[in-house]
Amino acid sequence: MLEARETLECRLAALAATRREEADLARIDAAVVFMASEVEADELGVEGDAAFHGAVTAAAHNGVLAHLMAALADQIAETRTESLREPGRPPRSLAAHRRIAAAIRAGDPRAAAAAMRRHLEEVADVGLLR
Repeated sequence: MLEARETLECRLAALAATRREEADLARIDAAVVFMASEVEADELGVEGDAAFHGAVTAAAHNGVLAHLMAALADQIAETRTESLREPGRPPRSLAAHRRIAAAIRAGDPRAAAAAMRRHLEEVADVGLLR
């Protein structure tokens, strides 16, 4: 699952950095703010996390890759929840999302893909997958 996510989501982040429009950036920013509110309320941030990754996928403007992500949604949801249950993980994931969003906003596809890769590598360090 994580190999599939890395393959798809790093490419999606890079495409988002080159194709994003103002509405896409607003959606990405809103997802970050939503996750921040969840984390500040001592919640896991699951909904905000899902919204963020969905916003990045949408910002890539690639229907085929979006369809593949939708096909993996149930499996991703399981690993997302398990990852965010790890001690200290929600604020670290939020910080990673902010780095990814900044690279997308800057229009830097390499930095966006690298930030996404680092984030997914951390997600891979979860009890469910150890």
